[in-house]
Amino acid sequence: MKYITGKQKHPQIKMLLHLLAMKKENGFTMIELLVVILMVSLLAVISYPNYINQIGKARETDAKNYLGAIARAQQAYHWEAHIFAADLNKLQLYINATGSTYYDFPVATIATTDLVKHNAVAIDPIKYQVKNYAIGVYFNAGLYDIAICQGFDIGEDVNVADTNSGNCDNNGIKIK
Repeated sequence: MKYITGKQKHPQIKMLLHLLAMKKENGFTMIELLVVILMVSLLAVISYPNYINQIGKARETDAKNYLGAIARAQQAYHWEAHIFAADLNKLQLYINATGSTYYDFPVATIATTDLVKHNAVAIDPIKYQVKNYAIGVYFNAGLYDIAICQGFDIGEDVNVADTNSGNCDNNGIKIK
């Protein structure tokens, strides 16, 4: 039986030595894996509040769309009746009685020949992370104008002014 030394040129032995050397160099240490997991976790924790905020903004679009439809229907109703409708049922909108998933749309807070105000009240503002909205439709000298106000923070009440140039109440943000 012959002993094989390192000086001999056998391709099989070279291949085995090479494979053994590669096996020792491949792979990650536990510390490297923990650092990567820690960085991914940190990024997730930082981005989660922004993600929730964006979901809330998408839900708020529901209120803006409904209020826009109400404003257009109020203008059409006023054009024919010369007064704004206090009850949403008179507008013949296809808004179900309970409102949307995230908002209720109660009867108008005021409805006269010159002004109507509607609110979109969040059903569960903390759970859904949504703000309240209000819209006013104004009629002056044959022209219609609209003002939309957003609550300053989640769950805060808001209302539009009695004139289209006025500011929102309760520190609300005037969108239009």
